[in-house]
Amino acid sequence: WGFQVYDLTAFDLSPLPSQFLWPNHHYTYPAVTLLFFAILSSVWSAVVFGKLVFTVLDAVNAWLMYKITGDRWISLLYWLNPIAIWYSSREGQFESFVVFWMALAILALHKKKLWAFAFLGLGIQTKLFPIFLLPYFLSNMSWKQPRRLACECAWGIASFAPSMLAQLRCDYLMHLFQPGYIPRFNPVSWMLVDPSLYPFFPFWVVVAHWLAGLIFVLGCMYGVKKTGNLVELSAPLLFILSVKASRIGQFWYFMLTPAFCLTISDQKVRRLLFVLSLLLGIRSLYSIFIGPIGYQNPPDAMLLMAKTMWGF
Repeated sequence: WGFQVYDLTAFDLSPLPSQFLWPNHHYTYPAVTLLFFAILSSVWSAVVFGKLVFTVLDAVNAWLMYKITGDRWISLLYWLNPIAIWYSSREGQFESFVVFWMALAILALHKKKLWAFAFLGLGIQTKLFPIFLLPYFLSNMSWKQPRRLACECAWGIASFAPSMLAQLRCDYLMHLFQPGYIPRFNPVSWMLVDPSLYPFFPFWVVVAHWLAGLIFVLGCMYGVKKTGNLVELSAPLLFILSVKASRIGQFWYFMLTPAFCLTISDQKVRRLLFVLSLLLGIRSLYSIFIGPIGYQNPPDAMLLMAKTMWGF
C-alpha cells in the first residue's frame, strides 16, 4: 500500500487480524514513523522484535546523551528511568525512536553541523512533539551568516521529503491533523476535577502525576531564574504544559522529557530536571514492582497481542 495506507482503515486491510481493532479509524502517525514500522515488519513482524529494537534504542540514546553532555550521570538517569524501562521494553511504545532523533539533532547542533536541522525535521515527523525544540534551534541558527543560514534551511526543508511524498500519494495532512477520532482521555492532565479524563485509574495515581508535573514545572522555573535563559528551558517546559493541557495524554509520553532537557547547558539544572523527570514515572514504578495498574487492554486486544508476539 505504501503511503496510501493513510487513506485506508483497519477494516480495509481484512482479512488481517488488525481489522478487528479500531476498524473504522485511519492511521495517524507521521510519515517517518510509518516508514520505521514498515522496515521493522519487513525484518520480523513480531511484537517482541519491536520491543527489542526499542530497548536497544534506549541504550543508544543513553550513549548519545553522554556525547552531548559529557555527563555519565545523565546517561545513567536516562537508562534507569522507569518510564523507559516499562514502556519500551515491556509495553513496546516507540518513544525511544523519537528520543533518538531528538538527541541526534541536538548533538549535531552542538557540533555545528548543518544537517542538525534535518535530524530535527525527521524527529518532528515521528511524533510531532520534537517541534518544541524549535525555539532552541532557531536561536542557534546562523543568522549573521546568510550562506550558512540558507544551507541550514535547505537541510530542514529537505528532511520533510517523506511527508511531501506521502501528501502526493494520499490525504496525508488531513488524516494527520484532522483524525476521525481523538479520545478525550488524559490521566496526566491538570484537570483533577474532571474524572471523565481518567476513568480507569485510581485517584491517587492521577494526583501523584499532577504533583510530579507541578514539581517539574517549578524546577523549570527555577532553572530559568538561575540561568536567565528561557530559550534553553522552553523545550521541557512547553512539552510538559502541552501534554498536561491536552485532551489526550498518556503516561509514556513522558519518556521524551529527558531529551527535552538536553537543551540546558547548566549541568546542575540539567541534572535536577533529569532527576525530577523520574517522578513522572510513578505509575511505571508501581507497575514494575507491584503490578500493572489502571487501564488494561480488553480480551480481544490481548488475544491479538498474543498471536503477534512472536509473529505468525
